[in-house]
Amino acid sequence: MPTLPSRASSVAVIVAVATFTPCLAVRSQEFPAVTNLEQPASVLPAGRSLYLEVFINDVSTKLVGNFIEMPDGGLAAAPQELKEVGLKPPEDIADAGGLVRLDQLADVSFRIDEVAQRLYVTAANDSREARMVDLGLRLQDRPAPQSGLGAVLNYSLFASSNTLFDKDVELFQGVSGGFDARVFSPYGTLSQSFIAGYSDGRLGGFTRLNTTWNYSDPDRLMTYRAGDFISGGLSWTRPIYLGGIQAQRNFHLRSDLVTLPLPSFGGTAAVPSTLEVYTQNVRTYSGDIQPGPFQVTNLPVFTGAGQAQVVLRDSLGRETTATLPFYASSMLLRQGLLDFSVEAGMARRNFGISSDDYDGRVMGVASARYGVTDRLTLEAHAEGGADLINGGIGAAFPLGAYGAASLAVAGSHHDRRTGSLVDASVEFGYDGWAINAHMQRAFGGYEDIASVTAEPVLDPDDFTRFSAGVPRAVDQVTLSVPMPIDFSSLNLSYTHLKSAEGESSQIVGLSYSQAIFKRSTLYATAFADLDDDSSYGVFAGISIPFNDEISASTGVEQGPDGLNVTADLAKSERAEDGSIGWRLRTSEGEVPNRSAAVSYRAPFARFEAGAQQFDKDFRVTGQMDGAIAVAGGGVFATNRIDDAFAVVDVGTPDVEVLHQNRPVGRTDSKGRILVTGLNSYELNTVSIDPKNLPVDADVPATKETVVPADRNGVVLKFGVSEAAQAALVTLVDSSGTPLEAGLSGRVDGGTEDFVVGYDGQAYIKGLGKQNSVQVERADGGSCRAEFPFEAARGRQVVIGNVVCQ
Repeated sequence: MPTLPSRASSVAVIVAVATFTPCLAVRSQEFPAVTNLEQPASVLPAGRSLYLEVFINDVSTKLVGNFIEMPDGGLAAAPQELKEVGLKPPEDIADAGGLVRLDQLADVSFRIDEVAQRLYVTAANDSREARMVDLGLRLQDRPAPQSGLGAVLNYSLFASSNTLFDKDVELFQGVSGGFDARVFSPYGTLSQSFIAGYSDGRLGGFTRLNTTWNYSDPDRLMTYRAGDFISGGLSWTRPIYLGGIQAQRNFHLRSDLVTLPLPSFGGTAAVPSTLEVYTQNVRTYSGDIQPGPFQVTNLPVFTGAGQAQVVLRDSLGRETTATLPFYASSMLLRQGLLDFSVEAGMARRNFGISSDDYDGRVMGVASARYGVTDRLTLEAHAEGGADLINGGIGAAFPLGAYGAASLAVAGSHHDRRTGSLVDASVEFGYDGWAINAHMQRAFGGYEDIASVTAEPVLDPDDFTRFSAGVPRAVDQVTLSVPMPIDFSSLNLSYTHLKSAEGESSQIVGLSYSQAIFKRSTLYATAFADLDDDSSYGVFAGISIPFNDEISASTGVEQGPDGLNVTADLAKSERAEDGSIGWRLRTSEGEVPNRSAAVSYRAPFARFEAGAQQFDKDFRVTGQMDGAIAVAGGGVFATNRIDDAFAVVDVGTPDVEVLHQNRPVGRTDSKGRILVTGLNSYELNTVSIDPKNLPVDADVPATKETVVPADRNGVVLKFGVSEAAQAALVTLVDSSGTPLEAGLSGRVDGGTEDFVVGYDGQAYIKGLGKQNSVQVERADGGSCRAEFPFEAARGRQVVIGNVVCQ
């Protein structure tokens, strides 16, 4: 009987510092159970081809490899074959036939058991290929995105009275509304948004917002737009509103694609063990590991600093634990990923005020990020048009396992003036501390499209009230400090801004929160502008949730306008039909401010009514939010539809429908229901509860999975039919004994088989007035049975003791 090795030799783990595993897309790296390298016969040397189960250090790899027995008795295999069975061939030692001899591998010996068809290899860890354990999300096989044909009009109507105690003005002030209309099809989505108002007996105040055609290609991860849109950009550029065309990479079209580099680590197990990985004390992986080196890649993490624990446990329960710090940052792209945006058009001005105010000059913008490696992301940006040329480059990189940083420089030339810009950012996290710092400086006559095309906003004295010029200096620092008291947080911030006109502000802020009494929170915030003594504020209060819906808060605020005491009591409105919410709020100080509101979510819209008192001004308001959808041959009134939706056609009224296992309503008299809240380009599960279906209903399926396109509507037909031509038939043999369970049969002229269950009962569909069925018997023979059928609406037809002979 072999002796047990010591703990030190039985389990060993070597954890490397955080590295990042290059990958363009998240892919499974599990080795196949059987490998076979196909090569042209002309390159294979003379010799026997052997298929051997591979054992390394007397432990089965559970893999069969394809080896070639050489004329001199040696053994060879293709380099990839050796890697897949767990050996690491040196580079460039393959012979002319593309094979590597096993006797050329360092620290490797072998023997063949021809009777058992096994290859026994003895190899040092340095000569073994690390087994890959990929914890990343697999790219899912999903249905192709579906695009329907229809239209949606979202609306938000708001009405307000004038002050109720002023007899010199009319009571009714007017109605204003915001509208978002879109028409969708397989060729994209055309959307139009606008605001309008009604006052003094006439319509007025119409302002067009966006008019955009949008089309996404999930296969290429591309989105194309024409019309009004926001240009792409980088962290050190300023996006603008354009009217024109745009082509943009869109990683959101694949929710299972991870774009930032994920940490990896390696180790070695001396004996068969169980590997467990914990991220922030949450187990993210558990699986068996064979002896030898291993590499764990694509560790699922959140952005920021964290720790992973690696636990190896042998068959006796002995554990070896190592801790791995990591830092994941959205600054970085995975190796090989390219993110970009290209657009051309005219800058739009006075958005929300003017319908068609565009700068007359055509401008172009291009931005790109590329993951050169998992530790280096390069950035580039160019924009210009007319007399403007602007361009810059940047780079982002990790700071070991504790942070990330980025640097960028840019230059511009406009109106015979040249300028430059420098930008730097740092993220750092360690042991509960977190710091984010950003610095930007503009020199000379640095300009961009935003500053060149914008019109200055002037006050009545013709002084610039708002400037679109590039700020001369921007400094931002936030610091999160770990506290010795549990469930508390302290955050500090500093912001310095120097405008293009030289106006400066320096704002410092502090916030603190502390959980008390289990669910309550005590909080305090303060800010001050170091360049303006009249700009400051301090607020402290407590928030108390009574249950999942009702909460209360109270606090004290001190600012330039004096001392205010606030109190708030609210019931949150749930996102389901019939939900009611309300809120009472008061702020008592030099100028009292009191309000009350109640809301109700109906199946077809959301309603809210409120009353406000500000000093001596008292008025009431009303609001209605909803949508009208036209799709699937019907017109539906519902709540706002901001993303995708489905028209579910069950075919039977009063059937409960669920989205992601959450009830959303019942079908109407026509057997249909509109289901909102679907996520574009993601798997959405819609199901029905068959409890309310008629007993004679035919239900092909109770669950469907759909992937809708962007802000699109799809039709899901469950195909439930009442009074199906089906019956529960009991089949017996000539002696009256029920046929045995498991036999299959078919109605003459039918296309669907049925199965005989217990007691000879079979549910048979596709029946007519007179029917003949054939059943295949267990002995290889068959029998036939004939019986009449008559549908009975609302109940299950049962036919007993039909002889099959």
